[in-house]
Amino acid sequence: MRDSQPQRFLGIQALRMIAACLVVFTHSTFYAFERLDRQFFVWQRGTRGVDVFFVISGFVMIYASQKLFALSGGWKTFTEHRIMRIVPLYWLVTTLKVLIVLFTAGFALHTILSPVTAVCSYLFLPARDLDGRLEPLVGVGWTLNFEMLFYFVFALALFLRANVFKFIGVILAVLSIGAAFRQPSWPPAAFYLNSIVLEFLLGMLIAKACIAGIYFPRKLAYALVACGFVLLLLPPENNWMLPKALINGVPAALIVWSTASLRKVEDFIPRFILYLGDASYAIYLIHPFVCPLPPAVLSRLHMVHPWLSVVLSVVLGVSAGCVLHQLVEIPMTAWLKGYLRVHRQPVQAVA
Repeated sequence: MRDSQPQRFLGIQALRMIAACLVVFTHSTFYAFERLDRQFFVWQRGTRGVDVFFVISGFVMIYASQKLFALSGGWKTFTEHRIMRIVPLYWLVTTLKVLIVLFTAGFALHTILSPVTAVCSYLFLPARDLDGRLEPLVGVGWTLNFEMLFYFVFALALFLRANVFKFIGVILAVLSIGAAFRQPSWPPAAFYLNSIVLEFLLGMLIAKACIAGIYFPRKLAYALVACGFVLLLLPPENNWMLPKALINGVPAALIVWSTASLRKVEDFIPRFILYLGDASYAIYLIHPFVCPLPPAVLSRLHMVHPWLSVVLSVVLGVSAGCVLHQLVEIPMTAWLKGYLRVHRQPVQAVA
């Protein structure tokens, strides 16, 4: 079904909120298990919200960068926007994690500070910690290592004025194929050999289809959104040794494309949902700092109520993310935009 009308894609913004909350809920069940009740279950499938994030990222990069394709310095503008969006807040929470590890004993579990891990965390590079794990200081930052790789390849395609779909598609395909040969003894750079990177490409292709005006009919889109969530969240963990891009990425792509097709329902999305979508990055980064607090407090009070712990952790994680978004991310981004607006040189169109 084709339609040439402009699209705001507010549904995609709501998806950001859902994806963030899925991750927060999963981690909250883990914190309740680890710090309060060892008999409690850990719901692992919420981590698949990351797959939705990656597909959305590929989608947004294409849709938001259309005007940059014809500009000789488009890659600079793209890079500036991505750095401004991702780096400052991540550096802030990474610094917070360093301070917690240095001055708070016992709160930051599973974290051992080393100079190499710290430097690589700030640079969005994979590195092994003292336990041999490929994990940055802020645990959820592993996804940002993939994001920054995608941004780098995207900017390189713009710099070379290459076809972004072919150029990025080939690179991501090579990384995905390499995942089949990766060994634990390989250097940290092998971290990028993962089929999950194809989810960025799926998002790019969905954006290309939407730009061409290709959407699902409304009733079919509703059905496909429901089907996508069922396929993403209900099946067990990957016991068939299938690539992540297939077992998780395809349902996530189905959700994103179907949601983008539901244009008429966008006006009915509550504003607080859209706000949580705006705050999703802050929620994602800050929740590991605050969500462990409820089970720790309940444990001190000898109140072994894991479900209460989960609810309190989710509420606290989302609330802290909103506060960080409102008081830090918004003013910081506004200041950076103003600074770039003053100092940026005009970008010329390609002849």
